[in-house]
Amino acid sequence: MKYPNSIKNLIEQFTQLPTVGPKTAERYVFYLLKQSPEKLKMFAHYLSELKNNINTCSSCQRISENNPCEICGDEKRDKALICIVANLQDLISMENTNQFNGQYFVLGGLINTLENVKPEDLNIRKLAEKINALLKVKNNIEIILALSPTMEGESTAMYLSKLLKNPKIKISRLARGLPMGANLEYVDEMTLGNALKYRNTI
Repeated sequence: MKYPNSIKNLIEQFTQLPTVGPKTAERYVFYLLKQSPEKLKMFAHYLSELKNNINTCSSCQRISENNPCEICGDEKRDKALICIVANLQDLISMENTNQFNGQYFVLGGLINTLENVKPEDLNIRKLAEKINALLKVKNNIEIILALSPTMEGESTAMYLSKLLKNPKIKISRLARGLPMGANLEYVDEMTLGNALKYRNTI
């Protein structure tokens, strides 16, 4: 016996989400079936509006409601200090440490040869443009490579450190207190804050 099409189609949509298998997708669908029509309408409304109210900050490439985002638009932030992260989740984790007063740049992922993610698939060209423009008005800048200590993070950090090598640029990485293989978004704020505070020059 098969599920009705409305249930089957929704299960198939949920299985397209990361780490969601058929059984988990079924649980999601049957949970939604128990909800009131008002809750389902609200869920559908937020889902349909997701991309309508979202922009990409032209300066740091983060997802934001404004362009520039509130961080890039904050004149009190140090524009000569740039923290490079893989995604918005890592940016939020770094910002929640309350240890950083510079600006960010979101790569949009990490170099991953197994999944065929190459440098040109990331925001690296826009990063180079941002830094070149900054060097015209700043004599020295610091770039912090706040990338997860995974194989992909290490490969990306090595690529960027070679690409951005310049006497006017100090490149540093988070301190090695972070466990190898960890994802930044899951690291507690105190550990992440200390890794930022005691970062290493490379």
